[in-house]
Amino acid sequence: MTQLQYFSKDLTKMLGKYKIRILHVWMSRVFWGIFMYRFERSLFLVFKKYYPILRVPFIPLFYMIQMYSNVDIHYKASIKGGLLVLHPACGVVISGQSVIGENLLLTGGNFIGLKKRAENGNFSIGDNCYMGANATLIGPLIIGNNVKIGASACVTKSFEADNIVLAGVPAKVM
Repeated sequence: MTQLQYFSKDLTKMLGKYKIRILHVWMSRVFWGIFMYRFERSLFLVFKKYYPILRVPFIPLFYMIQMYSNVDIHYKASIKGGLLVLHPACGVVISGQSVIGENLLLTGGNFIGLKKRAENGNFSIGDNCYMGANATLIGPLIIGNNVKIGASACVTKSFEADNIVLAGVPAKVM
């Protein structure tokens, strides 16, 4: 799928069941944060190794939109469609080495990052995952599909099983 198709799926999640919300969703922080990520990711995929140089003149614009949205998703992060951030005022940070499946739901105040450099595929989150408020993932680690991470949980090791709930510091299966 292309980034445009992924963004379409993101937008569908933002709208929910009331499609008329399109009239005001485009002004929301979530829209601009995810739009900037998808836009930058598209450019990165087109220009590959030259993109970090080509983006230099546009960095002030990117930072202004990032300040408005409170969503900092690195353009090297690979995120499939259906990304939704419910409360971006608390901030969201996603590392460039992340590989994330479909339908990730972030409540706000979330951090998905690394304590050391990850090998290819060593920092991934499965499909249909949920992160509660202020939940943190510190990788490299692998999270399975349909995993719910409780509020303020700190996940520091892999949980590759599907359909589990993680909570606590450090996170444990509940």
